[in-house]
Amino acid sequence: MDICLSNKLKSLRVEKKVSQEKLAQYLKVSFQAVSKWENGNAYPDITLLPDIARFFGVTVDELLCVELIDEKRLFEEYSEKAVDLFRCGNKAEALALWQEAYQRMPNNIDVKEMLMSSYFDADRKKYFHEIYDLATEIINGNAQGTAGSMYYKGQAISQLARVFAERGEMEEAQKWAGKSISVFNSREIIEAHIDKGKDLIRDVAFCTYWFLEELFFFACRICGDTGSESSDDNKQNCFETVAKIYETVYQNDDAGYEQLHHLYILHQGLAEFEAMKHGDEDTIRYHLERALECCRRSISVKEHSLSHPMLDGLQVYNAPSDKQSIIRSLSDRLKQSVYDLYRQTPWFSTIAATTKDLLKEMPRELMSFS
Repeated sequence: MDICLSNKLKSLRVEKKVSQEKLAQYLKVSFQAVSKWENGNAYPDITLLPDIARFFGVTVDELLCVELIDEKRLFEEYSEKAVDLFRCGNKAEALALWQEAYQRMPNNIDVKEMLMSSYFDADRKKYFHEIYDLATEIINGNAQGTAGSMYYKGQAISQLARVFAERGEMEEAQKWAGKSISVFNSREIIEAHIDKGKDLIRDVAFCTYWFLEELFFFACRICGDTGSESSDDNKQNCFETVAKIYETVYQNDDAGYEQLHHLYILHQGLAEFEAMKHGDEDTIRYHLERALECCRRSISVKEHSLSHPMLDGLQVYNAPSDKQSIIRSLSDRLKQSVYDLYRQTPWFSTIAATTKDLLKEMPRELMSFS
């Protein structure tokens, strides 16, 4: 900005055909001072900036070469790029993008929330202090963005509680959790109770969508909880129950890319559970074939509205630019030793070959964002 100011002063003076002496006389300074400003060896007192801008008929922002940023447009540009990076599994690159956005828009609440969440998703252990600083800043403020201030506070409280829990600081985690409100008293639930017509349909679709998302993550937590007293059979039943709910609501696989990804994980996990515990070949085959079908369908997801009555009108978006990620995951899982007993069967060979063909058909797209 300093270099810009010196150059801007000189170009404006030359453009207006004004001498250094005349500008100095107007500002009641020496012409040597003006010369130093233009050479970048000194800078005007901040109180002189309005007078300099007025003399040349420009704004102070123009004088200082401040880019007048349309923050809403800029946020949307960053968001579009970062969402695709995140959906493709490139969490570190998404974080770098939000760090750049924060440098440009340090007071934008949406940017703060996305940067906090990116730190959380990328490595919440490594970035604990960054998450804590952003979260407490959000909680102590009342900034309004694209969402109400309570949304940002809720996100911050949730992430603080979770990072403290993962650090083993359960008392601190519970303290932050206690600052939140009950899900039954959330704005979305209340609106679903008071709205009518199209608004009611929208509210129900929103709540159903997010309840299903949380159900999936709850099932994953139970299955991955080594401190749980649940048996492997109970963990398998958790996956099976959530898979059935997903199949019921997302009928005929009318789902977004993320939901098909969840379904893939559920069916692939069920196949591994069965292979490890009971070894029923028909069950293993069914779940692996469903996992493959979810992979196949995820490739061609286009932006559209979902059709189930509980999700009526809810929009899902195009598959991310890297459409291979789920298929690569299945390809890797099929190599696990748990499937060695079935590797030579015709049905397993078909699944493995189809997965390999899908990878060949779709070379991974290289993404670069400027």
